[in-house]
Amino acid sequence: MTWTPEHMSDEHVRVLFKLDKEDEDYPPVDYERLWARRLDDGSFEIDNIPFFVRGISAGDVVAAQQENGEEVVFSELLRASGNSTLRIIVFDESHVADVRRRLQELGCSTELNVSKMLAVDVPAQVDLQVVRSWLMEQQSSGTLEFEDACIRHE
Repeated sequence: MTWTPEHMSDEHVRVLFKLDKEDEDYPPVDYERLWARRLDDGSFEIDNIPFFVRGISAGDVVAAQQENGEEVVFSELLRASGNSTLRIIVFDESHVADVRRRLQELGCSTELNVSKMLAVDVPAQVDLQVVRSWLMEQQSSGTLEFEDACIRHE
């Protein structure tokens, strides 16, 4: 699911994650905001798939502090969900729908950023090796390139 304003509720907030540059051009932004549900204990459960944040997956519970009276800023991971996150660039935009459909068949959720970049949530109960094997086949054929953003599967 892609979050839009009509999905927002009083229990959802956007948590800001400051990003470290891996090289001078990547990631292309300095921060990413992720939707999260505010939990009764004051922590936050991540409720969408990160595009650039490393080490965080959907369902993770994090601590965050309000800064400057506005922004809710990530401070630490409290509990890992067991889900893994992958990132994909599909080289030909006409293949994006097919890639998303196949990942859904494998039990994964995706979010689309711009026209060809996908963030993929691999739930803990899905066999990560099956997903990665299919992605490696696609990468070998030149359809896409993928990377691990947060691997929690054992």
